[in-house]
Amino acid sequence: MFTQGDCATCPSRWLKSVLIHPFSAVFFTLFLWMMIFPTATWGKERIRNVSVEILGQAILVSAKLTGGFNREVIKDIQNGIPKDFYYYILLKRKDPNWFDEEILAKTILYRVKYDTLKKDYAVTETIEEKVIHKNVPNFEQMKEIVSSINHVRLAPFEILKKQHHYYVSVKSQMQAAKRPFYLDYFLFFIPFLEIDTPWANSAQITLGAVK
Repeated sequence: MFTQGDCATCPSRWLKSVLIHPFSAVFFTLFLWMMIFPTATWGKERIRNVSVEILGQAILVSAKLTGGFNREVIKDIQNGIPKDFYYYILLKRKDPNWFDEEILAKTILYRVKYDTLKKDYAVTETIEEKVIHKNVPNFEQMKEIVSSINHVRLAPFEILKKQHHYYVSVKSQMQAAKRPFYLDYFLFFIPFLEIDTPWANSAQITLGAVK
């Protein structure tokens, strides 16, 4: 049993052990995160209309982000704070007896920055090594660009095998440009997301159905 003197130092000893042992610190931080922000990245943002086409011997993917511009996001952008919209695309093979297999992945990044002097929006699209810069004069045009992916080349058609069934999964994330200082102290290694959609799937792709 603890003596009275021991009990007086119990909290400090526990805190010291948390700070000393890395795994304890990780679990403590995750617990704190869940207590403060139990639904921090849950929102109305969703990926819709995931479609797949075969064109020019390539697999092309399109999808739409809905609900990605709440008041805070719009306010930040119009104050000149840059925002990064990520789209993650996975090609998966269905496996009725096990987990579906991930065949390949691709990431698309839209970076948005409003120029408060020129009064226009700079949008940079990055797909692997390809970078495209655009400047658009109004918010609606910028929103239309970054809220969708259109005919993104995912893979060559030859990757599909006749005896297998496939589908494409898409999700979107946007990392916050700023967060409360106390979260920086406790959660410096955890990305704080303003958008984190669930995965959305395309219809099944079969080689026989492809024209």
